[in-house]
Amino acid sequence: MKINEPKITSLREAGPLINQIIELQALEQSAESLRFSSDYLSGEDLSGIDYNCVEFDNCKLVSCNFNKAGFTNVSFRYCDISNCNFENCYFSQVEFISCKGVGSKFQNSTIKHVLINDGNFTYANFEHSKFQKVMITASNFGNAALAECILKEIELQKVEFNNCDFFKTPLKGIDFRDSSIDGIVLSDSYKELAGAIVDTYQAAALARFLGVEVK
Repeated sequence: MKINEPKITSLREAGPLINQIIELQALEQSAESLRFSSDYLSGEDLSGIDYNCVEFDNCKLVSCNFNKAGFTNVSFRYCDISNCNFENCYFSQVEFISCKGVGSKFQNSTIKHVLINDGNFTYANFEHSKFQKVMITASNFGNAALAECILKEIELQKVEFNNCDFFKTPLKGIDFRDSSIDGIVLSDSYKELAGAIVDTYQAAALARFLGVEVK
């Protein structure tokens, strides 16, 4: 599967992130063609604006609020975005490389043409979000919530979904054979599994949901 990579060119080094965003919020303008490097913020309001052609490099943005922000052609590299609020956000041509997003909130977001590589998104919440053309590699989504999501054109490579909540999320066409899905949460009917692609071991484990013992 081919996804559109972020197009990031002609960046200028920005000053302190919070100062830049406060000014842009007041002017109701977008953050464009900026590179933020080694910023550390906790609990700040970075919400309600668009981030276009922006790079976050080695930033620690813990428990910050990005609610209703838009991200287009954006790169997060070696960032800690744990416990941040990305609810009601729009992501297009975005990459998360070696990022930590433990406990972050992405509910009701649109996520398309996105790459997540070497990420830790354990306990993150993606409920009611729409994924399209998303590639996830070598990442941990253990105990994450992907309930009532729409998943289209998803490619997975060595992703851990142990104890992940897929309640009412159709998994048709999703290839889990190279990933781990132990203990996933499903509805009582297990209809989410219809059309999912699994290996023999995974099929045997999932059969126990239906009271079937494979020997």
